Amino acid sequence: MNIAKYLERIGFSETPLVNDDTFFSLHRQHILNVPFENLDIHFKKLFTLEKDKIYNKVIENKRGGFCYELNYIFNELLNHIGFTSRIISARILNDDIPGPEYDHMLLLVKTDRHFIADVGYGDLFIHPLELNENTVQSDGRNYFKIERYDGEDYVLSMSIDKELFQKKYTFKLSPCSTNDFIGICFDKQTNPDSYFVKNTICTKATPAGRLTIFNDKLTEKINDEKSEIIIKNDDDLKNCLKQRFQIEIN
Repeated sequence: MNIAKYLERIGFSETPLVNDDTFFSLHRQHILNVPFENLDIHFKKLFTLEKDKIYNKVIENKRGGFCYELNYIFNELLNHIGFTSRIISARILNDDIPGPEYDHMLLLVKTDRHFIADVGYGDLFIHPLELNENTVQSDGRNYFKIERYDGEDYVLSMSIDKELFQKKYTFKLSPCSTNDFIGICFDKQTNPDSYFVKNTICTKATPAGRLTIFNDKLTEKINDEKSEIIIKNDDDLKNCLKQRFQIEIN
């Protein structure tokens, strides 16, 4: 892994140090520059969780990726720099019902405190969240809290107004291997009932909002204003990806 190229890809121009400031900045820059996207599924191309292939896709070819790809490679970056980071598993909540084990990948990172990091969810927190139960935290856009869920599990909740919180996912702190995610990663790419087979997604945060492709629409949010453009076909999609996300699909 070429660390200099990785840092250039996410627009991080400082010397990385093993401290909270660097960690928070790396996380924010990753989310602002590397989209969450499932374009390989849309264009019928299977991907695997091989480190070199993920690096080439995300860094060399300036693509985005799934949680399994983005959090895996971000974990590699953090450990190369000198942080203590490991992969952990989460289960996405749908109507308060958790999905299967290894449904989502995120990271547990230790500095002088413990944090969860997640650069592969889509629209969630911009900077890492401290593993601090029942304390409301803000990333400057939304509010979050981490609570005990069941036994050793935690639950992450999100709110736009600091009053009404929606549970997003449960997670465990026990370490995982990327091998644990291979089966479900394949299923999400190939199962006709998979949300990611049914829908085309490309989204990233911007300094003032968010830019999102969801199926046949490009939506741009800038502060409180929202605009939409219809995407008519794959040629439209490719042009939109190139112009708005700097992603070229061959």
